[in-house]
Amino acid sequence: MILYLIRHAQSTNNLLADRLRSQGGWANPEVLEHYMLTRDPDPPLSEIGFQQAERLARFLQGARPKHRAGVDDVPDQAELAAEVQALGENPMGITRLYVSPMLRTLQTAEPVARALGIRPQIWVEIHEHGGVFMRRPQGGSVGHPGLGRQAIQERFPDYDLDPSIREEGWWFGAEEDRPTCDARAVRVAATLYRWAGEHPQERIALITHGTFLDSLVKALLERLPGLSFHVGHYNTGITRLDFTTSHQDGRPFLVVRYTNRVDHLPPELIT
Repeated sequence: MILYLIRHAQSTNNLLADRLRSQGGWANPEVLEHYMLTRDPDPPLSEIGFQQAERLARFLQGARPKHRAGVDDVPDQAELAAEVQALGENPMGITRLYVSPMLRTLQTAEPVARALGIRPQIWVEIHEHGGVFMRRPQGGSVGHPGLGRQAIQERFPDYDLDPSIREEGWWFGAEEDRPTCDARAVRVAATLYRWAGEHPQERIALITHGTFLDSLVKALLERLPGLSFHVGHYNTGITRLDFTTSHQDGRPFLVVRYTNRVDHLPPELIT
């Protein structure tokens, strides 16, 4: 099984954070506090984010399907371009597209789904660390339910909903802590390993979030808990992992082909 892990495109919160960091960075507690008090609990994409999502979709639609090699490249020769065209709108052979229920991932998946001709499936378990919440000036945080079932169906009618999403939303707790996020990543990793054993020919893409991706990659590599390093992803950065078997004893074997690939973006759109 081949797995593509993709971070969502730039959100308005990402844009706000970039602006605030340029004014003093997170080392200044006042800057961080201002961000936490003014961030949107479930932000949409920024203008740049929509551009990134469209470029991601075009890349996935045109990438060369070299599943046994270490790269998936947009063809630069006429014969390769013809080969991709003959394969149709999904040359990388992605069979399933999963997306978090947060607005920024739902919006990122729209052009990707259109380009690949795949119906996205919402998977609540791959939401961002923290859930949907807002910090309070008096301290602590308050949770928000996120988008409800009808709201998602009206805005994203071509998506398959997770059964756990209710009419009133899907997030009903306070702010999630990091150990709970890590435990969720372990569950998702276990599910992916199970799928790899049951459906080895699948090519799955997950559109999810930066901090959760850090936890998930560590879980897949059996490095949780682990805060001594961070697996970073730019907006729409792509990581490819191949689930295979050892040539020596046939046991499950995971190959990291590449991480945080953003060559589908021009420099001015890398965020």
